[in-house]
Amino acid sequence: MPSHPERREIRIIDTTLRDAHQCLWATRMRTAHMLPVLDKYDRVGFESVDLMGAIQFDVCVRYLKEDPWERVRLVHQGAPHTRFRALIRSRNIVSFDFLPDDIVELWIERLHANGFRVIGSFDGLNDVDNIAGGLKRAKALGAYTFGALSYSQSPVHNDELFTATARALIDRADVDAIMIKDAGGLLTVDRIRTLVPALRKVIGDRPLELHSHCLTGLAPLVYLEGAKLGCDQLHLAIRPLSDGAAQPAVQSVVRNLRAMGFAVNIDDGLVDQI
Repeated sequence: MPSHPERREIRIIDTTLRDAHQCLWATRMRTAHMLPVLDKYDRVGFESVDLMGAIQFDVCVRYLKEDPWERVRLVHQGAPHTRFRALIRSRNIVSFDFLPDDIVELWIERLHANGFRVIGSFDGLNDVDNIAGGLKRAKALGAYTFGALSYSQSPVHNDELFTATARALIDRADVDAIMIKDAGGLLTVDRIRTLVPALRKVIGDRPLELHSHCLTGLAPLVYLEGAKLGCDQLHLAIRPLSDGAAQPAVQSVVRNLRAMGFAVNIDDGLVDQI
């Protein structure tokens, strides 16, 4: 049998427990919905699992009458081998007030104390001043950190802006990964063909994550093109909590990635059970 060159691996970051139901269910997934599938999450093979951003804390208290910190603890207990992610919204944390550095750092310390080992941050205006300090604190605690580039379309949102922001996140916070955060689902196949190669030139061997939404229907194609161009990790949601306003579906994107020759080492059977 002829030998085959080793296929490049694409890692999957699952968004089902955070952004997917935020987009499709107005963040109304309860902790009780999550607990029965955690043993499967612990074995499925995701790179990490998105669990809490800002609005999850708000909705738990305001509408679900749940303790969000209890959710965090129970989920970590239920899947002790899974790396859960927390996303910080600039200096706002869970409100739209601007908070001082010591409060942001305290929040990060409590995220880490309650189990989070993957912590990242974004600023809607890509103002690194607002997020570098918090990312440095997370890194000092031993967390794996990621800095997000908030994607938009405007005369100033060009490759130069995004590469400069990525370089600043690396130089000032030594982040472990860079994430393209396309919250509006605005990326197109043509646009990503220049963005990803430009970012790959400045981030070195750090992982490049791609996060988008299916609002225009283009995200599944954007993901496949991104993988071809050098994205290492894709943010996907498990159907039926996928597509529409949420991320593309794990099931279909993984199938297409494998057909394109990539290795994706997750357990399809466990995905279907979840």
